[in-house]
Amino acid sequence: MILSILARSLLVQSAWNFKGMQNIGFTYVLAPGLRHLLGDRADEAVRRSITFFNTQPYMAPTLAGVCLHLYEKGEEDKIRKFIPSLSGSLAALGDTFFWAKLKPILALVLVTCALSGAYLGMVLALLAYNAAHLWIMTWGFFKGYRHGIEGALVVGRTISVDSTHHLGLVMAFIAGITLGMTVLGRIGPQAFLGPSGGLLAAVSTAIALFAAYAAFRWLRLDILWFIYGVFTLSVIWTMLK
Repeated sequence: MILSILARSLLVQSAWNFKGMQNIGFTYVLAPGLRHLLGDRADEAVRRSITFFNTQPYMAPTLAGVCLHLYEKGEEDKIRKFIPSLSGSLAALGDTFFWAKLKPILALVLVTCALSGAYLGMVLALLAYNAAHLWIMTWGFFKGYRHGIEGALVVGRTISVDSTHHLGLVMAFIAGITLGMTVLGRIGPQAFLGPSGGLLAAVSTAIALFAAYAAFRWLRLDILWFIYGVFTLSVIWTMLK
């Protein structure tokens, strides 16, 4: 049952529609658990589940776990009351963590590896991203299933802005390395690590951008403008060169 639910969670957006958004996909995720818990009453529960549903895709297993927990406890009446607000909250937290932090960081790692010729690093970056979201999906499901709403809140706190603010510092440093390598035009790893000081110059650029990021935070400016600025400068310099 668990493997089936987790595998189906990867398809939660496969039947996306304007009326219910992810409702069909989420019901498809719940179906094995409902059949396991309710037996002959599963069809009725499935029909009740096809209502409006929308969240960050990687948060769907957590919410599926919560729903199954409530069905198991005989508290399915709470689903309509809590799931809509819970799915919206986890959507905001998941979007911030995955789309605005983790994905940009690993995209910068991919660019840096491409510039230095470290193609194995590109593969590892892709593996790291997929490992992170698969772990969150699996762990989130078990948290939701075992602890219900409280388990979902634990998942939310784990990926909240307060818990992951240090990722912004990592983003700034990697952005500096990427920009430094682009400006220097060091494509091969030997040139980048050679005696000409390319590595030192790139690290110096990283430190400068790290300081710029700290200034952005102090001035309370949107950090996404910082990231867009780094990419824009990299593209302009490449075009001029």
